Amino acid sequence: MKAFVLLLAPVCVAALSAVAIADEPPATIQLTPQQPAAPSRPVIDLSTPAVALAVPRTYHVHDGFYLRASVGFGDYHASFSDANRPNRNFDNHGGDLALDLLIGGSPSPGVAVGGALLIDPTLSTNGGVSTLIGPFVDGFPNRSGGWHLGGLVGFASQSFQNVNANSKQRTAGFGGAAWFGYDFWVAGDWAVGPELRLMGARTSDTKSDENIAAFARSFTIGMSAVFN
Repeated sequence: MKAFVLLLAPVCVAALSAVAIADEPPATIQLTPQQPAAPSRPVIDLSTPAVALAVPRTYHVHDGFYLRASVGFGDYHASFSDANRPNRNFDNHGGDLALDLLIGGSPSPGVAVGGALLIDPTLSTNGGVSTLIGPFVDGFPNRSGGWHLGGLVGFASQSFQNVNANSKQRTAGFGGAAWFGYDFWVAGDWAVGPELRLMGARTSDTKSDENIAAFARSFTIGMSAVFN
């Protein structure tokens, strides 16, 4: 009997301990969210720089300083009349040599403005020179192309040998010119090509009891060289 009681005692203690553990509230588990890992730097840098501004084309573009020189030959006609001395009226017709010099700049690509000097010495036996000086405009429909057209209006003068009066006479007035042509690029900013030019002038002289009116026109074909 004593032995049974000794065996029963541990069993009772274990049973009571199990009941006590069962009555205790369950332990609370605190879960801490895991922080995202810092992004690692890529081994290869795939970033691209911003697109730069386009570089404007300057090769074979008509801009900047403008210089044109032309020489040509053509047809020249002039008429002179003196209202006070009709017997001194005469006409002059023949060939001429056209010499042009234009200097200026381009305020915008494809457009040139500046000053021009046009000289037409006649090749006839009577001689004579027509001169025109003034501002000009020369434009290129394609700023990198060859076609161009232009014109000027300015001061004109004429000197001629009046065969009926046997004297040298000079007149002054106004005139204008127009031209067009094609320039072939030959190097850098230099271009060369053919050009057609029409020039006209109306001048007069009322000094020394004279009443002279003169008109001259010329149509020439020549070659032109331009730096622009």
